[in-house]
Amino acid sequence: MNSFVYENPVKVYFGENGVDTHLANELAKYGKNIMLAYGKGSVVRNGIYDQVVKVLKACGKNIIELTDIPANPSYEKVCEGIKLYKENDVDLILAVGGGSVVDCVKVITSGVYVEEDIWTLQFEKGIVPEKMGNYAVILTISGAGAEMDNLGAITKGNDKKTFVASYAKFVILDPTYLKTIPQKAFMPGAFDSLTHCMETYFGQTYNVSDRMNEGLMKDIVLNMREIINGNDTLEIRSNLMWDASLVQTFLFNVGKPGDFQGHFIENTLGAYSHGTHGRQLAVILPVYYQHVYKDDVQKFALFARNVMDVKEENDLIAAQLGLKEFEKLIEDAGLVRTFTELGFDLTDEIAKEIAGKAPISQGNARQLTKEEIMEILMACK
Repeated sequence: MNSFVYENPVKVYFGENGVDTHLANELAKYGKNIMLAYGKGSVVRNGIYDQVVKVLKACGKNIIELTDIPANPSYEKVCEGIKLYKENDVDLILAVGGGSVVDCVKVITSGVYVEEDIWTLQFEKGIVPEKMGNYAVILTISGAGAEMDNLGAITKGNDKKTFVASYAKFVILDPTYLKTIPQKAFMPGAFDSLTHCMETYFGQTYNVSDRMNEGLMKDIVLNMREIINGNDTLEIRSNLMWDASLVQTFLFNVGKPGDFQGHFIENTLGAYSHGTHGRQLAVILPVYYQHVYKDDVQKFALFARNVMDVKEENDLIAAQLGLKEFEKLIEDAGLVRTFTELGFDLTDEIAKEIAGKAPISQGNARQLTKEEIMEILMACK
C-alpha cells in the first residue's frame, strides 16, 4: 500500500429526532449569531425549517438567513454568503439541506477571514486560507456525502471547480427526513454514492481499501434493488443514508490512487447543463466504463463477481456481464441514459469545450486523450 495519513474530524449524530435531541447541546458551544442556510424552500414545506428554528429560538440565537441556494451552487451565492457572514459577525452556519447546500456553505466558510477573492486565491494562486469559519449540517437528502468532507464544487460562468474548505463541526443525520422524498428524487443520490465508490475502486491496484469498498458498494446495490422491488422502508433508506456518508470519509481511498475521470467529465459538463449530479453520472459512466474496461479486465471482473453477483469464471465475460448489470441497475432505478432524455442539448461546440477543460485522471486503467473524452460525450448525446 501507499503511505497515507488518515483523519476525519466530523462528529455525526445518526438517528431519529436528532434535531430535538442534539442540536441545542451543540449550539451551546457557539455564539449568538447563527446563519441558517437552505435551498429553494422544500425544508419550509416539509416542516424541517420550523423544527430547526424552534430550537434556535429556544437557545436564544439570532437567526440570519441565506436562502435560495441552487442545485448547482454558484460563486455569486458563495460571495453573498461571505458578505452576510462578515456583516453579521456569524458564529456558526447551519446548512439545512442536501449536498448543494452543504457545498455552498463549506466554501463560504473558506472565505470569511480573507479579503481577497477566494476563486483567485485558490485556483490562480494555489492558496487555501488557514483560518475558516464554522458550519454544521442538518442533512435532508443523502447521496453526495458532502457532509463528511472538506471539498465543495462551485460553478462560476462555464467553469465548475472544487474548493478546499473546512469540515463540519457536527452533522445530524435523521433518516426520517428521507421518508417523504419520492423515489424519483431519491435514487439519483443513492446512485451518486455508488459512483463515488466505483471511481475510488477502479483506480489502479487492489488492496484492503478495495475489499472494504466492495462491501459498501454491495450494500448500496442491494438496498437500491430493494427500493426498485417495492421494499422502500425506513430501514432501507437509513442504510443508504449512512452508506453515502461513509463514502466521503475517504477511508476507501487510502493507500491507492482513484479513477475520477467520470466525475471530472460530469463536473465540467455541469457548468453548462446545471443538471443533477447523479443523473448525469448515470449517463456518462456506463459509456466511459465500456470505453476502458478492457484495459483492466481483471478489476472489472472482480467488481462483477464481488459487487454485482455475476457467476462467471472467464474474466472478460464476467467484466462484460458486470457492466450489463450496472446498466440494468441504472435503468431499473428510473435513471435515463442520454443527455437528450435529461433535456440537455449537447452541441458539438459545447462537447468540444468540455473535452478541452475536463482534467485527465491519472490513476485509472489508462489515461484518456481529449479526443476520447469528446468521443465519450458524443456517445452520451
